[in-house]
Amino acid sequence: MNGTAAYGDELRGRGHPTATDVIVGILTMMVGAFAIAIGATNLVIIKKFDIFHNAFGWFWASRTVGEMVFNSVNFFYCGPITIMQSSEIPIEFGFAVFIVGYYGGCAACAMHQFVSANRFVAVWFPLKYSFIFKWRTCLYIIIIVWVQVAVVMTPYFAIPCQMIGYSPKHYDFVFVKCDPEMERDFSYVGTVVNRVCFVICLGTVCLDFFTLGRIIYLSTVLKLGSSNDNFARDVRFFAQTSMQNMTMIVALVFIVIINNRVSFENVYIKAVGFLFFSITCLNNGLALILFNPEVRARLGLTMRNQHRVGQTGSAAFSGQITSQS
Repeated sequence: MNGTAAYGDELRGRGHPTATDVIVGILTMMVGAFAIAIGATNLVIIKKFDIFHNAFGWFWASRTVGEMVFNSVNFFYCGPITIMQSSEIPIEFGFAVFIVGYYGGCAACAMHQFVSANRFVAVWFPLKYSFIFKWRTCLYIIIIVWVQVAVVMTPYFAIPCQMIGYSPKHYDFVFVKCDPEMERDFSYVGTVVNRVCFVICLGTVCLDFFTLGRIIYLSTVLKLGSSNDNFARDVRFFAQTSMQNMTMIVALVFIVIINNRVSFENVYIKAVGFLFFSITCLNNGLALILFNPEVRARLGLTMRNQHRVGQTGSAAFSGQITSQS
């Protein structure tokens, strides 16, 4: 350590906010606030509407909780500290924000893989849907995902010089050097985690294409269309899921390219990349509302009694397929 730099300086503010700092901070808080509000609305919708009282709804709710954790960190810390640019902020805050925010964000990303898998099974193997996605099985999956994410994050602490924290002057989670003279500007653990997440998400996109192919087959060959409530609902649920994958891929491209490096000089790309995950969360929450007429009607106060279909949906759907195949 030398006289011009100290450990953790990456996580401290510049001491005086610029116009860009204020704009980025306000945007971070605004997007975070909207995402939290939409997420909370999603949880209420899932609780109130019978069509979400199934594995899809349970997985979606778990994912939403993770997204709300990530966006709460942005709203309560990342946004305000970016505006203030305090140079006296304890670096432990920056580390804590990364731990909490990444834990929620990674859990949400991991849960989405099961949301996509749920749609794949519903469309390809409707007769086995109820057997595969029993309540107890879904509960175990949710618990395992959250525990597994905690395990994945332990190498950041267990392996020396891998820590990452939020930097208000870099508008992103950045690698913290153990020594200011250190040449390496990235975390080995972070690099592996970022790339593995990208590959998994890319695999989920491929799974969505298989699901889409089956939907096209069912609608064109078996003639299941909008007149079949359960098939139409499965299509809507798939559309909600695939939308998230597209925006998540974009967010992960930013994450992989930047790779938590302070040396990545374009702060505007950093800011957009950091905000894009929150925008993805916002997109997810809106999808649940926009793609479901029952929800739109209730929120629009145009229907007194909610439209109800079977709780598992796929059970009735499977009967239609059996009778037509």
